[in-house]
Formats: sequence, C-alpha cells, structure tokens
Amino acid sequence: MTVEDVTETIRSLTPEEQESVRQFVDFLKRRDSSSPFLAAVDEFIDLHPELLRRLAQ
Repeated sequence: MTVEDVTETIRSLTPEEQESVRQFVDFLKRRDSSSPFLAAVDEFIDLHPELLRRLAQ
C-alpha cells in the first residue's frame, strides 16, 4: 500500500475514525519500540508528520 493509498483511506474516514487512528498512533509511539513493527511505526511517523498533522485536525 502506497502513502497515497493510506492518505486516501484515512481521508475517507469519519472524523471520529480519524481520531481513533491518531490515538492508536500515539499509543504505539509511547510503547517500547524494540519490535520491528513498532520501529516501522516510528519510521512512518518520522517520515509523514504532515499526514499525521492532518489526521489530528
């Protein structure tokens, strides 16, 4: 899935669903990033701050 696909999928969500995604990302950021999945989440967050900022709106 490309960044554009993820962006479009998130845009199609209701504001409540977008807030849930934002909260999930925040939850993952607070956890120990010793797993490969969490490291990938951290990398995504670092690479796409604008997308996440828009989600928070």
